[in-house]
Amino acid sequence: MGIRAEQKEKRRQDILDSSLDLFIHKGFSATSVRDIAGRLKISPALLFHYFESKDDILVELLAIALGGVQMASKMLEDKSTPLKTFEMIAQVILGSFTDYPMSAPLFLLVHQVSVYDSMPAKAKELVSRASAVDATIPLILEGQAKNEIRAGDPFALSLTYWSAIQGIAEIVAITPGCPVPEGEWIAAILKK
Repeated sequence: MGIRAEQKEKRRQDILDSSLDLFIHKGFSATSVRDIAGRLKISPALLFHYFESKDDILVELLAIALGGVQMASKMLEDKSTPLKTFEMIAQVILGSFTDYPMSAPLFLLVHQVSVYDSMPAKAKELVSRASAVDATIPLILEGQAKNEIRAGDPFALSLTYWSAIQGIAEIVAITPGCPVPEGEWIAAILKK
């Protein structure tokens, strides 16, 4: 890749990083293209050379986030025990919060898109396809049948597991550098 191509890719990444920070702290609706461009000290016209709209920036960020969701989904196919699978998923996600600084804010952004009605329809459609709570219910049922996951409503147990990860993501996104728990601590929520 040539120097010009590297500079262009860096500028594109800077736009994504700044937009993500503004979206999670100020809100998508309250963030303007002028806010994003101003943070980067570029003109809005230059920003439009990289993205056609603020919605396109959001969709690109969600595509990055959903790449992580797909990776976690593949772990559900692992042949480990259900409890070990939950531990591995938590460890990968929590580890990404430390290793990949965009990870926790992306986790928070996906949550915001799923909750707030003011988000663009295309973004809401992307996020609606990825329900981690529903996807892990069969694994909880399998773990209960194997007597390694506590008794209880599978939906409620899955919700508890994912809510713990979501809560950690929110704190890490707002307080970069804070310590991140171990994946086994989160999986222990489910342990019999």
